[in-house]
This record gives sequence, C-alpha cells and structure tokens, in this order.
Amino acid sequence: MTTDSTRPKLRSPAELRRSMGGAARGRPGGAAPPLAERVIPWLLGATVAGSVLSIGAVHTPTLAVVSAVVAIAAALSLRASALGGEASHAKTLPALTLLGLTAYTLLQAVPMPLAWLERLSPASADIWSRSLMPLGEAAPRYASVSLDPGATLVEAVKWLTYTGVFITAAFVGARRGAKLGITLVFGSAFLAALTTIAHGLLGATTVFGLYQPRFSVASWHVGPLLNPNNLAGYLNLGILSGVGLLLTSRPHLPAWVIGVGLTTIVGVGIIASSRGGLLALPLGLALFALLSRRRRGRHRAAARGRGAAAWLLSVAIGGGALLAALAATNRTLSEMADDNLDKLSLFRSTLPLLADHWLLGIGRGAFETVFPAYRQSPGNIVFTHAENVVIQWAAEWGAPVAAASLVALGVAFRPGKIALRASTAALGAWVGCAVLLLQNLFDLGLEVPGVSIALAATLGSLWGDAYGERPRLEAPAGEPGPERWRPWQAAGCAAVSALVLVSLMVRFGWRDVDHDRRSLRAQSDAGAASGAGWPRFREELRAAILRHPAEPYFPLLGAVAALRGSGESPIPWLQRTLERSRRHGRAHLLLAEVLASRGAKEQALLSLRLAVEDDPGVTATAAGLARQWTQTWEELLRAVPEGRAGVEVLERMATAGDRRDEVDLRLRCAEEAIARDRARVGAHWAAGDALLAMLEAPGSARCGGDDARRAACEREIEAHAAAVQGLDDRSFFAVQLRARLLLLGKKGAEAEQLLAGSCERLDNRAGCLRLRVVAAAQMASSERLLPALRELLSASCTSLAACAATSTWAGDLLAARGDYPSAVTYYARAAQDEPTEERLLKLADAASRAGAHIEASKALERLLQRRGGQDPALRKRVLEEKAKALAPSLSP
Repeated sequence: MTTDSTRPKLRSPAELRRSMGGAARGRPGGAAPPLAERVIPWLLGATVAGSVLSIGAVHTPTLAVVSAVVAIAAALSLRASALGGEASHAKTLPALTLLGLTAYTLLQAVPMPLAWLERLSPASADIWSRSLMPLGEAAPRYASVSLDPGATLVEAVKWLTYTGVFITAAFVGARRGAKLGITLVFGSAFLAALTTIAHGLLGATTVFGLYQPRFSVASWHVGPLLNPNNLAGYLNLGILSGVGLLLTSRPHLPAWVIGVGLTTIVGVGIIASSRGGLLALPLGLALFALLSRRRRGRHRAAARGRGAAAWLLSVAIGGGALLAALAATNRTLSEMADDNLDKLSLFRSTLPLLADHWLLGIGRGAFETVFPAYRQSPGNIVFTHAENVVIQWAAEWGAPVAAASLVALGVAFRPGKIALRASTAALGAWVGCAVLLLQNLFDLGLEVPGVSIALAATLGSLWGDAYGERPRLEAPAGEPGPERWRPWQAAGCAAVSALVLVSLMVRFGWRDVDHDRRSLRAQSDAGAASGAGWPRFREELRAAILRHPAEPYFPLLGAVAALRGSGESPIPWLQRTLERSRRHGRAHLLLAEVLASRGAKEQALLSLRLAVEDDPGVTATAAGLARQWTQTWEELLRAVPEGRAGVEVLERMATAGDRRDEVDLRLRCAEEAIARDRARVGAHWAAGDALLAMLEAPGSARCGGDDARRAACEREIEAHAAAVQGLDDRSFFAVQLRARLLLLGKKGAEAEQLLAGSCERLDNRAGCLRLRVVAAAQMASSERLLPALRELLSASCTSLAACAATSTWAGDLLAARGDYPSAVTYYARAAQDEPTEERLLKLADAASRAGAHIEASKALERLLQRRGGQDPALRKRVLEEKAKALAPSLSP
C-alpha cells in the first residue's frame, strides 16, 4: 500500500481549475460560487446519509422524499454545469444508461391491449388473462408487461433517483474532486455502524424507537439496515473507501477520525454475520493492495509516510476485529457457520422463469409475486428477490436489456477509466464498489435504495473527477435573453419530470403487495369477508388481484372466505392459488378440508400428503386431520409422504389424540416412524407412551392378559427409554417413561427417587417436577410430597398465570388426597395471583372441608362481588359459612 503524501507536484488541468476557484469557472476575480452551487454537496450528503438511516429508503413515502431532494440537487447540478460551460454529465454513457433503464422500466408499467401483450410476452399475457377467473370474470382488456405495475413504477423512481445521484456526484467530483463524495459515503457508513452499535447497547427492538421490524431481528442486528447482508455490503464499501482516504494525501477528515471510523465499521461489519460480506472484504483488501502496488511504480511514496499510514490502518482494522470479538455471541458464531445453501436452489428455480420471460422480463419489482409459481423448495417462504443481481435484472428486465446494461456500465466504470487514473482514495472507493457488486452475486443489497444510492454517489464522484479534465465549452458573451434561460429550462424540465414521476409513484405504487396482504388478511380475520361484508371484500380482492395478478395469496384469501360461507365455491379460488404457487402447503390443506366435507376422503388424504410435502409447517395440522378422518392403517398411509416428511407425519400421528380405542393405531404409527428413522426421539417416546396405555388397559391384546405379555411390554418400554437416553441424555422423555412404568407397578417411592435425582439436568425441569409430585402423592406419607410441591411451584412461577395454574393443579391433587388444609394454601395462592370464579369456588369448598369457615366465607364473598351481589344461593352459603365459624364460640 502507498500514500499520496509525496506525489510529484505536477497538477492536472482539472486540479488547476479547482485550485483557481471561481475564476476558472468564469467568475471574475475568483468570486465565490453562488449559493445554489454551494448547496449541492450538502444535498448530496443529506441524500446519502438520509437514505440509509431511513431504513434504507425501502418504504415508498421515504423514497418519495429522498427522490424529491435528489431531483432538486440534480437540477441545480445541471444548471451549474451549463452556466460554467462544462459538458453535461447527463449526456455521459453511465447517465444515459441509467436514464434508458428508467425509461424502459416505466414502459414496462404502461398498459396496452391484451392482444398486443400476447404477441410480445405470451407468458405474461397468460397470467393476466387468467387472473380474474376465480371471480368468474373475463380477462382484463388492457395489461402491462409488468406483472406488478405499481412495484415497477416504484422501481422506475428508484432508477431515476440513482441517475440524479450520479449526476449530482459527478458534478461535485468535477468541481471538488472525488475525495469529497468518497468522504460522504464513508461518513454515512460510519453513521450506520454507530447507530447499529447504539441499538445493540440499548437492547432496542425498534429502529430509533419508531419503526418495528416485521420480521425477527437478532440482537446487534437492529439498525438502519436490518438485513445483515445489506448492512455488510454497505459497510464493506465504507471500509474500502476509508482505507483509501487514510492512505491518500490531504483527506477531508483527520487521520484519527478515519481510523476510529474504520475500527467501528469493521467491528459492526463482522458482527453482521454475513457470510458473503465476510468473504468479500478480504478479497477487496487484497485487490486494493495489488492495484496500489501497481500505482507505486508511478508514484513513489516515502517509507516514513507509508509506514505511519500502514500502522494506523492495521490498528484500525485490528481494533475493529477486537470489537467484533467482544460483542460476538453464540448466535453470531452460528450465523457465520451456517451451511444453508437454499440460495443455490433459488438460483436453479429461477431458470424456468427466465426461460418463460426472457425477452421483456416480468417487470421490475414483480419478482416477489411471480416467483412462487417456480419455487421448488418446500416451506411457507416468500422470496422477495433472486439474491443475485444478474439473475434479478434478467428476470425483471429480460435478458437483452440486462445484458446490454451490464456491458454499458462495465465499460463505463472499468478500472482503466476510473480508479487507476485517480488517487489512492479513488482506488479504494472503486475497489469498494467492485466488492459490493461481487457480494451481490450471492446476497441481496442493490435492491435497497440506500445501498444503491451510496454506490451511485461513489461512482459518480469517481466519474466526475476522472472526466473533470475535459475542456470546458466556450460560453459566448452577450447572449440574447432566451439563451440565458436555457440552463434554467433544462434543469427545470429535469426536476419537473422527476417530481411528476414521484407523484405517480405515490399515487399508484404505495399499495405494494405486502401492504395489500396485511390489509386484506386483517379484514378477513375481523370477519369482513363473510356474510354482508363479502361483496365489498370481494371488490377489494379484485382490485388487489389487478394490482398484483401473479400473487397467489389473494385467491387463497378468497377460498378462505368461501369456506366461511360467502356463498361461492372455494375450488376456483384454490385452483388459481395452486396455479400461481405450485408448492403451497396451506392451499393443499384447505383443499383437503373441502374434499373431506364433500365425502372425497381418498382425494382429501392425498391433498394432506401434498400439503406436508410442500410445507413442513402444516405437518401437525395434517396429521391431526388424517387421524380425524380415518382410523384404518391402510387409509392413513395415503396421507404419509416418503422421506423425512413422512417420518414427521408418522411421529405426529403417533402423538395426536389419546383415545383408548386408538392406542393400537398410535403404536403402529410410532413403530413405522422408528423403522424409517431410528433416531426419532419423539417416535420412541410415542411408542413407549402407547405401550404404557396398553398396560393400563386390562383387556389389551398386546400387553394384557398373562404376566409374560406384561413383562414383554415392560421390556419394550425400557428399550424405548434407553433409545431416547442414547439419542439425548438430557431428554425428559426417557426418565418419564421409566417413572410412569414404576408408578404403574405401585412403586411410587422408587419413581420419586428417580425423578428427584434427575430433574435438575433434564430439558423439561417443570414437567419432571410435576411428575415427581405425582409419584410422591402415591406414597402414604406426605414427607416427600410437600417439598416436591414447593420446588415445583418455584420452577413454574415464570408468570402470574403460570403460577396460578400450577397452584390450582397442586390444590386439586391435595384435595383428592383429602389433605384439605394444604389444598387451601395452594388454592388461596392461585386465587390471589389470578382470581377466577372456579378458583374462588374451589378455595371455598376446600376451606369449608378443612374447617376454615372464615376463609371460606371470604372466598364466597369475593365470588358474590364478582357476580354483582345478585346470587341468592351464594349469599345464603356465605351466611352459612359465617354461622359455622361462630358456632364454636356460642357453644357452652
């Protein structure tokens, strides 16, 4: 690595113009630039920092504000360039490419006759033509290339914003050099890291105390960029920009400030636990070292300056790693070591989508609603993006436009044109951009406006600095009046066009698919989709379908409403859902219920099987329904898929229900699950539990009758307990099976001793302690019972409700033993923690039986007060209890 501290003092024409100030821009006497021009860097800084701090500007209202600020900044930049006689940055290859992508994205959202769309994009036309089939309506007359026009309109605004940021940053880079723009991006990354640390130290669960994330966010991940991959990519750009600034001459910030910033950013970047980010950063540092070595041949640096900067850089990066090590948790380490390769499956699943929409794409922003039809992985998972920038662009823009844009941008920002001609700061920033793009081959990032705005600002600054050496256009003096207004006219047209597009986005794009899902789900849960509310709900469903014609969730809501009594058949709605999401477990589950209600039990069981294969999350529900619909083993197997999913279903079937007449079926399910996978703890427990139930039943064919059968069953139970212990020695299941077997043999003392020595090390301590109480209650003496009860209460009182429930259970146990004085103690605690009529009545009954008539009358008075004093029978009983309390004192 090298610094610029001893570079030769030869200056480029651009540097000479910047050093001459106003005179070089046509202002006599080196006059200061006008206010509008001085505001431009501030607007750029506010855009870069504000876009990332406002949750990445992913929400439409925030994006509208950011885009409006960028429109003003870009218009001022265009005007200042024109007045200064400089070449317009809007006419450069990068800006023209970005503008072209904006225009193409906007065209994707424009409606056209459906017949035209059938010729241009048959796959998109087919989706539009079938979108209203569940409602019994014909296809819409007009449709767009985009399968989510509102989202595409938002994307058009994003790309226009990136264009404006590039133009603004290029102007600032041409006038003041690339270092200023790079410093703004580095400072923004520093702010993002600081706010993430602050949220972690405070244990915050909301961003700035205002925004509640809609998904689970780990500790130390709460901050402006909630996704770890987005945060890591943004911070990597900041790190390499900071490295370049630290090793360059005359940075805009003191070296110690840059060092502190690097330490903070590196630490937070590691804590983010993004595997892609952690792999890309060392590659970026190595590339920076290689390219800076090549520059060293042309610009020799003094060993002293180079050594000091390298020492400070090493301290900064080492300090960041130390900070990360101190803040790391077990979850952080597990996230780094996670070997989940679902993204590879995502890439493969996207290939058929590319084949169907290769020419014009599905429309920018439509990936989330279209992809479910191609998803191959099971589970109720929503993929909002392809997690690969190349695949994302090809899927949404079409292969030709994506390829052309990648080539154009690659040519514009190749190393020979930007980084290798600039300073060390520019080199570091360019490498940071390359690292960010590399990471986006495997991670989401550039789809977040805040990240792409920082990228556009960096590249614009580099472009402006590199191309600032172009000769200025000569501005003739004494132009006629209209000519003097041309800069204003061009800038005004640009600003107005941008603001009009932002207004269209606010009008038509704010109801994104997530908003519509949550809104319609809330209405459905509130009962608005049934009865008299169905017509209105149906209209809102129709509007949502036309906004997002490929989305499978809205037809599913229609099917749910139909099942609740809307008067329509749910079959067309479910058919459309399964067309647009081939692996939709909940739709198959709903279809199974519909088929079962119509007597088609065989088809219903098959649908349950498909539901489990598509979504493991519905396994418990599917197993319960299968057990409910059939009691024969042959029919039950039709709902059981092959592989691991089938084992899960069998295990659930073995634990579902506890009716005595189903014990044989439960045991068979458990044994089949064990035959398929002997390492299933739940299946071994279910088998032992079923055998215990058979031992309790005198007429059991397998375990009843003679002693030999009982002994064989006892050996099987012990074998299952041993298998559970071998698989998980902390599992409560093994001890539970053995203790229950002892209790069946009336060996309460042995069972209590076994449990007393085991509960502290088991994964279900409360359950173990409760069984210990049951064992102690089987003993004649209460010597072991009361200590066991106290320990159970101590372990179970995690909340008032839990404590009250355990106290009530203990009171019931003691009352059944006839120990009413002790039962009163536990009932009283339950009534104090969470009083209910049932608990107050139990307290009164136990107190009356224990002779504590004053306690009984008080409990009854509380119960009478809860009933408003309007219960004559209860009032009479209160008087009776009081009379019994006074009887001893009135006796002679």
